[in-house]
Amino acid sequence: MKKYIIAFMALLTSATFSCKKEADVAGTEAKLPAIQLSSLGYTQLSPFTLVTATATATTPATIATVLQINFGATLTNKKTGKFTLEFFDGTSIGATAVPVKTVTFNSWSGKDDSSTATTTVHTIAYTLLPTTYQNTQVIGGTMLIKLGSLGLTAGKTYSVRATAYTDDAKTSVLSQTSFFKTI
Repeated sequence: MKKYIIAFMALLTSATFSCKKEADVAGTEAKLPAIQLSSLGYTQLSPFTLVTATATATTPATIATVLQINFGATLTNKKTGKFTLEFFDGTSIGATAVPVKTVTFNSWSGKDDSSTATTTVHTIAYTLLPTTYQNTQVIGGTMLIKLGSLGLTAGKTYSVRATAYTDDAKTSVLSQTSFFKTI
């Protein structure tokens, strides 16, 4: 019995320490999506103010909220394209829902299409994060959205749908229902 235990231990040790497994990067890479939004959120406290107002004898001053929306994404063998953020009135986004406002960024870095040379309305930026896959980009990004410029209504709840595009129009969509409230 003792020799069987010794033989088993030798076999187990040999199998454990003699194998070197290499990652199949090419095989794995082919299975990855071209683009994938992985997260969408913010760290500020809702409800958000839509209008800047000066203080009165009975109410404090308010400043319209600039909402910082954070997102995560990956791209495999692709380059970034445009990015859209749609705002929906209510706590859900139905199949036929129409956004009350859409913010479009022509790239993942810079101003939105409603900004001008002298006036910045909304901005987007991203950072490449470390990854072990040479043809995959892992992205952490932020959008600064001036809520007062969207024409939203105070006292409502809004849902959001983000669509990230590659330069050849492949997309990834991520929605957040009941994303924030306004006051």
